Amino acid sequence: MSINYFYLILAIALLWMPRHWLRVGRKAARNLGLSRRSRKRDFVRIRESGDNRVNASEEFTKARNYVDFLRAMTGGLLLIGNPDLGVTSCFVGSEEIIEVQAGSFVFEIQLLIISIGVVRQFVRIEGRVTFFAPLFYFAGLALALCGVGAGFFAFLLVWTLNLAIPVPSVGFLTVYTIFLGLLGMLFQGIGNYYVYAATILYALPVVVSLMARRSLALFNKKQK
Repeated sequence: MSINYFYLILAIALLWMPRHWLRVGRKAARNLGLSRRSRKRDFVRIRESGDNRVNASEEFTKARNYVDFLRAMTGGLLLIGNPDLGVTSCFVGSEEIIEVQAGSFVFEIQLLIISIGVVRQFVRIEGRVTFFAPLFYFAGLALALCGVGAGFFAFLLVWTLNLAIPVPSVGFLTVYTIFLGLLGMLFQGIGNYYVYAATILYALPVVVSLMARRSLALFNKKQK
């Protein structure tokens, strides 16, 4: 087995980069006079006091959500690979790598890298500890962990359901995790350990927030 260290480092950088680091580019653009967006778009929008439901019209208009999606998808594919898409994992040189089993060295390294990335996305410490729901980051990462079919349809189904019955981010992420786990087993088989890993990791923010009795915030929204 050989390791493509360039792709490995790139995958780690994409997966581990906290979302709030993206503010640096925006601030630099403002200092250079390149960003002239209205103040309304920059500030937190509050529909109603105490209303923390996931709103599609807000989430799909946040540019950084798409950056989250793309960097998680790219980092995940570089780390895990996807033969159907013609993407090779940074861990190359052995046919056994394509079908990684639980307990193998490669699987453990991949799971460790992804786990650190997930924690860095949903936990933020800025004077106080805040928990976030990295919805679009999870959506991009799901394409690598559970395949394009399961990742796409799980995200489509949860948003369709949320349009009919808007729920807070904890409920949204719970339903999404269930959909992803079921569809992942349907598309990838019940013996795919990446699907199990995704299910456990995606449930982690929900479990932590419930144990801490703190709600999961959405990015750019005030957390009380």
